[in-house]
Amino acid sequence: MGELVDLFIAAGLTREQVDRVLDAEVGDQPTIRDRLTSRLTNALMQGLGMPGRQSPEDVRRVRLATAAGGQGSWRGR
Repeated sequence: MGELVDLFIAAGLTREQVDRVLDAEVGDQPTIRDRLTSRLTNALMQGLGMPGRQSPEDVRRVRLATAAGGQGSWRGR
């Protein structure tokens, strides 16, 4: 992941351009950000001694449900 950030910096991309790349949706496939989130979540869980089973599709499903205010979203009082 650090190499990816270095590539973006070397290319002179702005934060908005990087966000556009990370959040680009191609069909119904998970975004690059979904894939990165899945990897980071699994690494963290495994580091804590738990099995990491978060797939990019799981991350996408939660992201879409959260954006729609559905299941998996947090609502404060």
